[in-house]
Amino acid sequence: MRIAVLGVFLLAAPALLAASAATGAAPAPAKRPDPIVPRVDYHQHLVSPAGAAFLNHPPLPAVELPQDLARLLRERAERWNDKTALAGLYVEDSLVLDTFSPSPGWIRGRDAVAAYLSTLFARAYRLTPLAYASEGSTGHLAGYFTRGGGADIRHFGTFYLELVRGGDGAWRIAVETPRSPGPPIQEQISGEQLVALLDAAGIQRAVVLSEAFWFDGPQASSGAGAYEKVRAENDWTAQEAARFPDRLVAFCSFNPLAEYALAELARCAGNPHFKGLKLHFDTSGVDVKNPEHVAKVRRVFEEANRLRLPITVHARAGNTYGREHVEIFLNQILTAAPDIPVQIAHLWGGGAYSDSALAAYADAASAGHPATKNLYFDVSDAAHAAVGSDEISRTLAQRIRQIGLRRILYGSDAVGAGHPPPREAWAAFRKAIPLTDEELRTIAGNVAPYLRSR
Repeated sequence: MRIAVLGVFLLAAPALLAASAATGAAPAPAKRPDPIVPRVDYHQHLVSPAGAAFLNHPPLPAVELPQDLARLLRERAERWNDKTALAGLYVEDSLVLDTFSPSPGWIRGRDAVAAYLSTLFARAYRLTPLAYASEGSTGHLAGYFTRGGGADIRHFGTFYLELVRGGDGAWRIAVETPRSPGPPIQEQISGEQLVALLDAAGIQRAVVLSEAFWFDGPQASSGAGAYEKVRAENDWTAQEAARFPDRLVAFCSFNPLAEYALAELARCAGNPHFKGLKLHFDTSGVDVKNPEHVAKVRRVFEEANRLRLPITVHARAGNTYGREHVEIFLNQILTAAPDIPVQIAHLWGGGAYSDSALAAYADAASAGHPATKNLYFDVSDAAHAAVGSDEISRTLAQRIRQIGLRRILYGSDAVGAGHPPPREAWAAFRKAIPLTDEELRTIAGNVAPYLRSR
């Protein structure tokens, strides 16, 4: 799961099938008509109550408006489905941006604007103001479309209005830009819910990567309580996975630059429900061109190697990520863990597609670079990168073959970053990457070394 700026990582949880909560047992995966189905999803996440609260930023507070602007908003809400009444609130040459049609565009003219807005939403709402300004005969307003109140309040969209004051002294709307949905809400996702998604996809197991790294990165603002939050998130992830020991395998996580990194690694290694470690260089602020950072990350790799804990790493950090960063990782960090599997997340390392990074990994793997002996790659995000580009699609297939199909692990990252559920994610991967059925069968059937004894 990736967050570019922490908090920009929001989704609405999909409808989920129920699994048995009383015993922790889950039904056997449903048989799928597709004969090629991954055995394991190697890149998955859960969302704890603390994680959901962390991601769901509180809405901005409403502001108090001058009487004349408050009256305009009130009348705009009261007339929401009456095109004749709405028309009186707009200037003759008004504009509204249609952001809901397959081909968004501007609608011009008071009557056309009113007709469009009167059918935009199915139920009444109010407009909650967040900011306003006026100078002379012009002004603007921004806010939320809102329903409900108290604990049940829901901001389901946003609006922006440009205003002009007429000769009669009344404010009217010259430009309106409505958008929906509003601030997305991250739902909690339990082990039970994830197992239900795996069942729907026919996938036997998933590797669940703790998101404790959210709480101790440079943008988390956790302060002195960061380590407590990291420990709590790791413990919650382990407990959820333990409810389904035949279906879910948990990896712990933390910031490898933190002073407690080795202590938390040791604590995770002592928990029988953790089978590996997840590191997220971007969220943790790791700069592999900084020798101090390299030394700290290397010691984590060394200790993980000693403890025989495999590592999944989101290796990208920053917008310039490419071959130079990969070569530092291979030569100065990965060499510290020669005896354990290391899995590169998102094929090239995460974030926006980097052809130079992927090429560097593929060149090293195909050349037999010693550090790549136990190196694997999950393909979460590959389908997304390929959308709309035949060239990238072909390049991804070529690089996968160059790396070697036996090193490629399926992953969907399906409950984060707007990705589809596991079943749809596998279908998207099959469609986006031009691999043969035989190649897809190999990837679908690959079992990482850390699962082979289970």
